[in-house]
Amino acid sequence: MRTLFLALATTLFASSVTAADITTDLALNTDVTTTHKWDAATTTIILNPELSYTGLGFDTTLTIGTKLNVWDNANQITLDDELDHAPVFDFGIAWLVQDNLELEATTSYDLEAGDRSEDIKFVATFSF
Repeated sequence: MRTLFLALATTLFASSVTAADITTDLALNTDVTTTHKWDAATTTIILNPELSYTGLGFDTTLTIGTKLNVWDNANQITLDDELDHAPVFDFGIAWLVQDNLELEATTSYDLEAGDRSEDIKFVATFSF
């Protein structure tokens, strides 16, 4: 029960520090995701900072981010373990062509391996 309370408190605290506008075109958006599996009695906390730039115009957004495992009580992972290796960066560009059509390209680069860790993906999303 103490672990569940810790997970809820972390999530509530994180909601107050989720975004910071650095300039009008540059923003740091951060998500903290806390997951507690009741039957397995495990808790994970993942920090996902993402830097986004919208200064290109044409409704285009460039993003770079990474995921940091802050806590995992099953595998005993804490943030200091995460800092022992080079991160994997997620890159993306999204273009809002129309109000209902968005084009996006994404990939990931693993600094530890020195190579892309994910294929380049092109995604078109049509909403209606």
